[in-house]
Amino acid sequence: MPVYMLHGFRWPRAGFTGIRVYIVLHNLEEAAAEYIQQPLTTSLIVDSFNKTNPDLLPRLPELQFIEQYDPADETSGTVSQDYAYVGARVLTIPDGGDGATSTGGQNIEDVVEQGSGLTEDQTTALETLRDRLAPGEKIGWYLVYNGDPERWFPESESEDGDYDEEGEEDEEEEEADGHGNGNGHGESSTEPSSPQSVTARLTRFFNRMSSG
Repeated sequence: MPVYMLHGFRWPRAGFTGIRVYIVLHNLEEAAAEYIQQPLTTSLIVDSFNKTNPDLLPRLPELQFIEQYDPADETSGTVSQDYAYVGARVLTIPDGGDGATSTGGQNIEDVVEQGSGLTEDQTTALETLRDRLAPGEKIGWYLVYNGDPERWFPESESEDGDYDEEGEEDEEEEEADGHGNGNGHGESSTEPSSPQSVTARLTRFFNRMSSG
């Protein structure tokens, strides 16, 4: 049940360039539009990106799709978030972690203070991908909690794209303001809906950065 720190942008599900339309236009019939972190869906979208964006994907070797999901929240009336996240750099704090990332044991606060970690070419590729998939969305650091990355999902969706009541997601998302892509991009944090102590501490950290 990790907390993710990712540098990237939000990809809306709705809209002409959104996730649902992308999956339909590119005939990704087995993809789960409401939860693209699901491994098969991730694989299908990455394969499609390699065809539709062959100039970008080789420059973004660590590209990942991350979803916000709190299985303990049963109050939501929706089955999925309005956005998924596209991350060019993703750091994971394991459940119960103390702030060290799963990539080399670095302290995540130190990593974020050092910037995105992307090269100039990678930053340009990420901006171009953002412009194609989610025009107007900001690029920056995001703090995302997913209480069940391997969340159960049905084998097929109903005709209107909704799942049944199982797999409902929390509507609240935590976004962390940090060092964006050098153009001031990034969004302010909100208090996390999960009681995860690591999430709360990192949120306070980013609030301090944005106010300082």
